[in-house]
Amino acid sequence: MAKDVREAVTGGKRALEALEEAIPGFGGYKRKEIRREADKLLRERLAGMLKEVDGKIHGVYEDVVESKMTEHYELMNAVTAVMDKIIGKVETADYGYAGFFSAIKVKEDALDAVYDFDKALFADVTEMEEKVDKLGEEVGEESDDVAKVAKELRAAIADFDKKFDKRKDVMLRLE
Repeated sequence: MAKDVREAVTGGKRALEALEEAIPGFGGYKRKEIRREADKLLRERLAGMLKEVDGKIHGVYEDVVESKMTEHYELMNAVTAVMDKIIGKVETADYGYAGFFSAIKVKEDALDAVYDFDKALFADVTEMEEKVDKLGEEVGEESDDVAKVAKELRAAIADFDKKFDKRKDVMLRLE
């Protein structure tokens, strides 16, 4: 990502928001809300990229079906199922909210750590996309390596899934 989303969110401050920050205690609250909003926007972009990769996977799956590569149907079903699961996880993930009376308080450094964690996931999505492209090439050539590359893709998606499951630990360990 070329521009840090946090800068885009904070860059559009209005005069009223500047005044709000002058109220004791409100500035810290507002900074947390900006961090949460930035992470939400980041995750929305991440989910969008995952959906694009998912679309490519479905396209490759159609090619597998058209080529009558029946031995790969089950593996491709597994790949699409795991991909659908992680898209749902990313779209519905916690964004670091803790109410005023909540027993668990999420600090600003925890929100920054979660943001950085989410930002690092983009590299994993890029890797998945490269594997899908490679799989598409293998299917197009009706190569013997289709299963091998599909398994690599499934492993990359599973790794992303496991990594994303650690997100909550990143948020909670910094309380």
